[in-house]
Amino acid sequence: MSSKRPGHYGSSPPDDADPKPTFGERRGAPLPLLTQPMVAVDVRPQPGELDDARHDPVPTLKIEAATATIIQGKPTVMMGQLSKPAGAPPQIDLTQHHLPEERLDPRLAMIIDPDSERSAAFRVLRHHLLEVGRPQVVIVSSPQIGDGKTTAAINLALALAECGRAKTLLIETHVRRPQFTTIFKFVPPWCFAEQLAAHRHQPAMPWSLIDIPQLWLHVAAVNPRIAQTQLLDGPAFAIAMERLRLAGYDHIVVDAPPVLGSADVNLMADAADSVVLALRARRSTTRDLRRAIDQVGSAKVTGTILLQDR
Repeated sequence: MSSKRPGHYGSSPPDDADPKPTFGERRGAPLPLLTQPMVAVDVRPQPGELDDARHDPVPTLKIEAATATIIQGKPTVMMGQLSKPAGAPPQIDLTQHHLPEERLDPRLAMIIDPDSERSAAFRVLRHHLLEVGRPQVVIVSSPQIGDGKTTAAINLALALAECGRAKTLLIETHVRRPQFTTIFKFVPPWCFAEQLAAHRHQPAMPWSLIDIPQLWLHVAAVNPRIAQTQLLDGPAFAIAMERLRLAGYDHIVVDAPPVLGSADVNLMADAADSVVLALRARRSTTRDLRRAIDQVGSAKVTGTILLQDR
């Protein structure tokens, strides 16, 4: 299953963060309905949108679920050319891994059905993200667990890397609920959380990543067999992003923990260029969205993704 550098590949604990899929279902992945730069409009949510009739509406987004569009306006965040850190590029050690030909995780929408409407929507997401300044480091999070952030992060990375159009690294940082080993069917030779700790003290050490040639994608994953109970190390993450920016990646997509309930995303945001929030139709609430934006800071949030279960 793997080649080049040795590594142990196998099964891992089930995914608890996103709704549990059934392997082999081609239509199991949520459909990303929209993405646009964040806009400020004073509206009340309509029935069937972000369902939160118990709370006051948030004057942030108006979502048209039927037409899968967002009311557009002048983006509140426009990123200019970001200066890259100085220094020698880090050494990247790659372990090659090939996805199994059958029983792909249904959250791999871009791979399972590349010509589908949901895959096209992730390409639209890629287009809109590039329109707001071509951010190099993009954090994908969500207000709460189960909002679909991992699905959004993975398919955004696949869309950015599609056909080798950009050199893309996908990073997992949700140390308490890792999912990449289940989705991609591997266990990393060196857990990314452990690498963060090691590189904080020795930044010049090589990085150990997984290369999936079928996807034109490099992946850094958390080993679920290693107990992780502490908060993510913010300074270590900042050091890692500074080093990995030098490795020649056009885009680094980070699957982050949910915003509410921890300070992880706040610790990571300063080292990123953009934060994108995933929302799930009929589950996410406008109140949680407002709280998440307030916690992260509106200057960092460049857009939202609404996922609809199919």
